[in-house]
Amino acid sequence: MQNEESFVSRIVVKFYDGAGINYRNGNDIVEILLRKDNADQWKDFIGLYPHIQIDKLFTSLSTDGIIELVKKARALDATYNPPDLLSYYVFSFPASIRPNGLLLKLSAFREVELAYLQSAAIDPHGVSNRQHPFYFRKHLDPAPIGINAKYAWGIKGGRGSSGVRFIDIEQGWILDNNMINAKLLPLTGINNPYFRNHGAAVLSVIMMKDARKKGMGITPDVNGFVISQWRPGGEPNDSDAILAAITYLNFGDILLVETQSFYSNNNTKIWPAEVHDATFQVIRLATALGIIVIEAAGNGDLYSISGNDLDFFLSNKKRALNPASRFFRDSGAIIVAAASMDVPHSRIRYSNYGKRINCYAWGEGVVTQGNYSASPRTAITTYATGFTGTSSAAAIIAGVAIAVQSISETKYNIRFSPSQMRHILSSDQYGTTSVNGRARDKIGVMPDLKKIIDNCLHVPPTYCEDVKLRIIRDYTATSPAAADG
Repeated sequence: MQNEESFVSRIVVKFYDGAGINYRNGNDIVEILLRKDNADQWKDFIGLYPHIQIDKLFTSLSTDGIIELVKKARALDATYNPPDLLSYYVFSFPASIRPNGLLLKLSAFREVELAYLQSAAIDPHGVSNRQHPFYFRKHLDPAPIGINAKYAWGIKGGRGSSGVRFIDIEQGWILDNNMINAKLLPLTGINNPYFRNHGAAVLSVIMMKDARKKGMGITPDVNGFVISQWRPGGEPNDSDAILAAITYLNFGDILLVETQSFYSNNNTKIWPAEVHDATFQVIRLATALGIIVIEAAGNGDLYSISGNDLDFFLSNKKRALNPASRFFRDSGAIIVAAASMDVPHSRIRYSNYGKRINCYAWGEGVVTQGNYSASPRTAITTYATGFTGTSSAAAIIAGVAIAVQSISETKYNIRFSPSQMRHILSSDQYGTTSVNGRARDKIGVMPDLKKIIDNCLHVPPTYCEDVKLRIIRDYTATSPAAADG
């Protein structure tokens, strides 16, 4: 295929598992297509669109590496039944081509199971018109105000531990700062400077070390790393970024997905990253491997500045995010909504919501490091209260998960599985309910570390009868790459 200087849009194509179109057949996808019994149709398609480039969707891992991860996930999780991850490709095309027509033509091929426009990189910043006084760091305070991180700091492991790994996935960070000691990895990708302040804010909430301000980070002792949505080839690719992160994480480690997605072209509605099939599949692979995935619910509709109800999200006319639907698909992730800092907590207007939401946390007034409110600048010694939305909320919940896992491992040499962690963090018994409760507000609860520590972690987790834990003591690295960095 011919290359143009740049491609501005990408369509993800999943071929049917039995079509014989996958990475095992070599890199030349065009040659494979032109050997099919409908080769004339493919030849006409390629002639009609000579500037389209077709590549593997997953490029960070080798074919054998992906196969090994799936094999290991099947062994760990008997319910895991994935499609062929090697059958996902991406069609890149220039701005002169209209995506809707191209989608229709691709979907018409009998080998194509699904085709969708890959979401462009989205500015993850929430919207807030409220002015917050600088002294607010109260998301760390006791419930019902906050998550009670300060109580956890008095427990061994409550500040995080070097044994628990954490990876933040988004578009960029400020890393030249010893107060946020997150590290790069061989598969990190490109640190996009336009989004550096958002990444700095997320890492600040979780792991900033600052003695002058008594440790703003929830778990400053965690072993933290970063993976970028912008892959080494220069393109944004959420699903490949998540797959890359998986190779560095062990059972019970924490993966924060600070991304959100448009579902279709010319649409202003923003959804959780997993609305796209390939992203859902790699998140499901992560949870099958025992990795705790924290996922932002998304910051609603850009046009109306209002939240979307996940119960009514439609994927191919199916309510895939509604647990009451027979078409519901559960990735195993912990999905997080954003709420007010005021008590009782109410959903931030633009935060997504729905029965699929597990937790909420502060979506406003969160003090962070970096010049966050003036996005393109990259000051590394300033503080701001402008961090908002499901981004700040998901970061807070990631910090809670790290603290719970670190305490459990430090005290008992036991790690929680994704389903166990989700049960603990979303339990009404261990959290603060929203103003109207779970059924009406549909944003779950805000976990309370004191309740979790006192009622679940005060004895070995085998005695937490309400959680009904299945203990896995011999967790191992999911890949040899987990020893890197």
